[in-house]
Amino acid sequence: MHFMAGSAGSRSLGPLGLHSIPQALYMVLLIVSVMKSLVFGKFDLVNQEPPHPVQYPKYLRCYRCLLETKELGCLLGSDICLVPPGSSCMTLFIKNGSGSDIMVSDCRRKEQLSDCSYTHSSPVFGFWIYSQCCFLDFCNNPQNRVF
Repeated sequence: MHFMAGSAGSRSLGPLGLHSIPQALYMVLLIVSVMKSLVFGKFDLVNQEPPHPVQYPKYLRCYRCLLETKELGCLLGSDICLVPPGSSCMTLFIKNGSGSDIMVSDCRRKEQLSDCSYTHSSPVFGFWIYSQCCFLDFCNNPQNRVF
């Protein structure tokens, strides 16, 4: 058996190439923790349950107000409307050159999605109409319209 004396014997740990005892201990701890996770970890692929499908709501809930202004809010009282998935919530903006806005908020079914994105002049001179649709619950209420 061959023994090394002096500083060379205390600095080398053979084929690992580690130069100090603390590094060797950290390496051993790392190997033990990796082996432990491999042996005791959750690798049981045979008994896994399939992931649960995402549950979509049965209806899309939208804010409804038939006459609203930015300054006064909903003038006729607000309500909630429900439409099946694939439909949308809509806000119709009626604007004029002076900057006053009137809004109408409602639901739109799939068959009415052509109403969603258009801008055209109103039959009343000086006004134009812009509609905007969104597809999340209450995305057309006044607090969420900003986003």
